Amino acid sequence: MIREPHYSADVEIILNGLEQGSDIRLLNVVCDAIDLVCDHGDSAKARAEMLISKAGTHIWKTQVRDRRYDWCVLWEPREELAIIHFIGEL
Repeated sequence: MIREPHYSADVEIILNGLEQGSDIRLLNVVCDAIDLVCDHGDSAKARAEMLISKAGTHIWKTQVRDRRYDWCVLWEPREELAIIHFIGEL
């Protein structure tokens, strides 16, 4: 199932900072991870690890890696949306 991304306010700030910054490589791997979540969100790679929020919601963790960074995308599927809660280092 293909989903549309829906970003939390904090994620929008992070993405805007990446888009305005000079680290194109990090922006590209983050965009690749978001594409994976949206286009192949039911795959094992997109759902590498399941976390449970304080509210009991299942949140999926997708790794974002290049040689310098070990980031992740925390997201949840909600019908035709991929709710992106967090992008960054944990």
